[in-house]
Amino acid sequence: MAAKKIDIMDVRQLIQLKIKGESNRSCSSSLAIHRNTVNYYVRQLKATGTSY
Repeated sequence: MAAKKIDIMDVRQLIQLKIKGESNRSCSSSLAIHRNTVNYYVRQLKATGTSY
């Protein structure tokens, strides 16, 4: 199943949490989204070749 689409502000918060060194599971609990959705967006960000 495809990952749920999240708001752009959630993506920005996700990036900020990853910059701080948070794990994907802690990011998912902080943002109240499923961890697989976090995994999806982290993979997408890494695939673009840009850093956090």
